[in-house]
Amino acid sequence: MSWLVGDWALKLLAVAIAATVWAVVVTGDRGLVSLAVPIEYVGLDRDLVLTDAPRETADVEVAVARWAVSRFRPDAVRVRVDLTAAGEGEGLVALSSGNVQTPVGIRVRRVAPARLRVHLARVSEATLRIVPVVRGTPAAGHRVAGIRVDPIAVQVKGPRSTIETRDTVQTAPVDVAGRRSSVTRSVGLALPDAVSPVNDGKVQVTVDIRAAGAASLQPEGSPR
Repeated sequence: MSWLVGDWALKLLAVAIAATVWAVVVTGDRGLVSLAVPIEYVGLDRDLVLTDAPRETADVEVAVARWAVSRFRPDAVRVRVDLTAAGEGEGLVALSSGNVQTPVGIRVRRVAPARLRVHLARVSEATLRIVPVVRGTPAAGHRVAGIRVDPIAVQVKGPRSTIETRDTVQTAPVDVAGRRSSVTRSVGLALPDAVSPVNDGKVQVTVDIRAAGAASLQPEGSPR
């Protein structure tokens, strides 16, 4: 019975954070914890970008001292991979306990995989025209009379092979289903993997909705 009482803290801890998918096995004066820890890639040259969906988590087993069990938090364990010396192209990066950061009272027993495959591409920048996307149909007797987007273009950066094959980028959809009046939304951009905006990634889309037969707004600067 004393064994059950002594390990009660371990049982409560396992229940409280079960959502993080970890398991505790009691061995002597320590608890063994298996975690799926997010990988943080650091030291990447500003002219390079990670492509081909790099591995996102590492399997880490740690030993938690009994005195540290009550305050142990899985999110306090971190895996950092330094890419300072990495160059363009595909390569393998060693992964070991030295890449794992833990609080006091936690000892790393195992980390997997032993190597990470990474692919780095040279960054390129381009200006892409923004294409607004509208979803749905206005209310009966109404129609989409016009669509405006601000700004009309965005500067992005990403792998050269991806950037050089594009001249436009779509917005996230603006839903106008059942609408009887114009709608303005701030939306993001549907960018490919590893491509990101240089500045703000939000744009403003205005969908002009009018009763059927009503005249559309005349664009600024058009002849009257």
